[in-house]
Amino acid sequence: MSGAKAPERRKKTRGKTEPTKAAQLWLERRDGSWQRISAQVQDNGEYGVGVVLGEMLRDGLPVLIDGGGVTASDGGRARGFVAWCTPVSAGIFRAGIALEETQSRSQGKTDEFEDYYETLEVNPTASFDTIHKIYRVLAHRIHPDNPDSGSEEGFKQLVRAYRILSDPEQRAAFDVERSRTLSRRWRIFDPESGTPGLEQEQRKRAAILALLYNKRMRWPENCGVNLPDMEQLLAVPREHLEFPLWFLKEQGWLQKTDGGKHQITAKGVEHAEATGAWQPPMAKHSGLLSAGRTQ
Repeated sequence: MSGAKAPERRKKTRGKTEPTKAAQLWLERRDGSWQRISAQVQDNGEYGVGVVLGEMLRDGLPVLIDGGGVTASDGGRARGFVAWCTPVSAGIFRAGIALEETQSRSQGKTDEFEDYYETLEVNPTASFDTIHKIYRVLAHRIHPDNPDSGSEEGFKQLVRAYRILSDPEQRAAFDVERSRTLSRRWRIFDPESGTPGLEQEQRKRAAILALLYNKRMRWPENCGVNLPDMEQLLAVPREHLEFPLWFLKEQGWLQKTDGGKHQITAKGVEHAEATGAWQPPMAKHSGLLSAGRTQ
């Protein structure tokens, strides 16, 4: 019963005038210099700091907060970055500052690999403009102030992903880590100990079908997988993929595009769902259900 009244209580609370505290924001510009502007801290929660100011701020902009009741754990200026900024009225803007210490604590809760491309629901080849546009849409949808679809944990995850993928150097480092992680997850057998035979051939077919199924489901606009990527992800030499690819094609479960990539067909999707072949074989390695996270 109390849960049903939660959105109503939030609306009533938000209707009240919230007290503000004066603060100074130090903004790091692209040339490395810092600019100081005045702001009012409107709220200071677990997911970050909400401020009101007279200037539009760029998402991802590094910020130091001086005053306003916001401090770092060592008592100094709190450091963070602009998670979002939106106009309120003429010359007045409201921004959300995600604090770096909060992000560090959130990251420390799990050792599991987080695919930031999936978090932002973008293709790994997406441009910065695309990443920025999708981020803006998702940020408004899951911001904790949204009584219908807001999520504090989801919002933290979103701004962390945007922080990494909007920075060219951090994105490049993440791409390397992601590639290594996916290779480990998709590896279906150890080439040194594996022996040819019917069981291994069936596992290769199942893994290929699952790979293409999940790619189609996750990225329908770019669902093909080329042979070099398939070879790397499955840890199967190219010449050992020719037979299972031929078989799957003859069954009508996959097709080859004009660009030389392999993609699953509608008939292949039906077969994968009917037989459970949309999941990679779990034989030696676990964690293979992250199949959609392919290049």
